[in-house]
Amino acid sequence: MPLESRISDAIISCTLPAEEDLFAELSASVRWEDVGKGRRGAVLTHVDEVEGVPLVRTTSRYGDPAQRFRPVHERLARRIQERASIPVGFNNALIEHYTNAYRTMGGHSDQALDLADESFIAVFSCYQHPEASPKRKLIFAPKGSDDERFEIPLDHNSVVAFSVDSNRRLKHRIVLDTPAPAVDNPWLGVTFRTSKTFVRYRDGHAYLPQGARLRLADDEQRTEFYRLRRRENNETDFTYPQLAYTISESDLMPPAQP
Repeated sequence: MPLESRISDAIISCTLPAEEDLFAELSASVRWEDVGKGRRGAVLTHVDEVEGVPLVRTTSRYGDPAQRFRPVHERLARRIQERASIPVGFNNALIEHYTNAYRTMGGHSDQALDLADESFIAVFSCYQHPEASPKRKLIFAPKGSDDERFEIPLDHNSVVAFSVDSNRRLKHRIVLDTPAPAVDNPWLGVTFRTSKTFVRYRDGHAYLPQGARLRLADDEQRTEFYRLRRRENNETDFTYPQLAYTISESDLMPPAQP
């Protein structure tokens, strides 16, 4: 079987029926934080009153706390799960806004330190100007090789989903494929995921499920975190050790109310 076919078999692609202007509603649903040239973002979390706050640690550093899912995020998560026939519900998301100033990213797998083993990652896309071009695309390639790749256009109201198991085997990147400067058409994406790590906040501190206090990484731990992340991006059988630290101050803060 051709490698491209094997990659495509691991990817779910579908489109949500157009109902409302999700770009405008999602844009107004969060407090954005600048995270780079042409990029804004925010972390969203669905708080479980019994288990705690779902945490997804990454190499991105935020100064503001995660924000609780609002009704628009809840509805979108349910619609994606139903449309893509994903068996596990989502409890965490990264919402991002790109302008043409952010054109490409390096190939990577999503950081799976806190992701549930049998869960899925789903990327929802929408645009400020749905009919305009160019649009972005998602490129997949196996870890260890860039010779073979599989491209999926990120159309308006589209969903691209893949399992955490596929995430271990593949790298991906989002690119704006246009050779010349184009009229800006901002892209808004929501990456839904399912955390297995639930944090509780007591007396101004965050505690992991085993009871250890979650702390901000020191210099040595930060170096280790990036080293482990590089291994994850290159090794198909990589698994994280238990880590009781984060490099993002936002993870130490209780989620903000909508």
